[in-house]
Amino acid sequence: MGLNEETKLVPGVGRMPYPAYRGKDPYIFVSYAHKDSDKVFAEIRKFNEAGFNVWYDEGIAPGNEWTDEIADALAECAVFVVMITPFSAERENVMNEINFALDEGKPFLAIHLEETELRRGLKLRTGSKQAILKYNMTEEEYEYKYIEAFTRFGLKRSEKNSETAVKSSEQVSIRQLDDLAKSFLGTDKVVSRKEAAETGEEFYDDSPEDAKKRANGDLVRIGGFDIEHGVLRGYFGSDKDITVPNAARIIVPGSFDRCRLFVESVDLNNAGKMIAGLFGTFSNCPNLKTVKIPETVKEVTPDMFHNCPNLTVYVRRSQVSSDFEARFTGRNVVYLDE
Repeated sequence: MGLNEETKLVPGVGRMPYPAYRGKDPYIFVSYAHKDSDKVFAEIRKFNEAGFNVWYDEGIAPGNEWTDEIADALAECAVFVVMITPFSAERENVMNEINFALDEGKPFLAIHLEETELRRGLKLRTGSKQAILKYNMTEEEYEYKYIEAFTRFGLKRSEKNSETAVKSSEQVSIRQLDDLAKSFLGTDKVVSRKEAAETGEEFYDDSPEDAKKRANGDLVRIGGFDIEHGVLRGYFGSDKDITVPNAARIIVPGSFDRCRLFVESVDLNNAGKMIAGLFGTFSNCPNLKTVKIPETVKEVTPDMFHNCPNLTVYVRRSQVSSDFEARFTGRNVVYLDE
């Protein structure tokens, strides 16, 4: 169900962000305290906009027993998420839902919205389960963490759901990305191989149809890379050593997910500034040995290279913070300007 559908105002709780999911596809059950509604609704809206189905207890139909529908929704959910705050950690109904989910063996994720001292019983039951400390993360890191967790639990992102939920805002986002992409390197021109050799401009060996798509910002595949509005959507080739085409002006989290298990080197060439991919850009690439960062990238953080133990990064010292080396978990950092 999308955000455009009518939602309801619940006294003492507030306006629902969207109707709770009802259907046969896998969904997330969110447990929370009503006193935390403002905080929680902001989070489940993000989950919905990311393409995940979410059920929460305002989806109870009139006339149904509250406890029965809670139990039914818990029994059928694909993933159980509990929103932890000092208030929710003391609520009996939240503890009951946690116990039910654990007893049913549900995939379990605790999201700590605030720093919270857990009671011994709750800590004992959830201590070995995955937790995300949102209060101690940047928004980019938090988004990466919950999407990675939901995906690992086997949830798939619904394109239909996310498109319906954020149709208007997504259109704005695409236009903004397109404008930003153009501002980084200018508008692509369709040049011949000879002109490219003479001027140094990049030559794209694509068909006239693809050249037109590229010029319009439409989705086009260049050398195995899917690029849309200047945004790198993914690499679908099989080469271990890849060079990103200049047309990919914006790198986002997930750009290299499809090749992360086999890629060994990435040359960003003259690709654009990583405005949307500062966390997890090259995450979980066990065989990645080298990444070359161009001058067009203005900010490089160690969080971009999460869980890449064999990696050597080639970068300029002016692009990184003073604590970059101390926080970098790869093998080595080579400064190109030294």
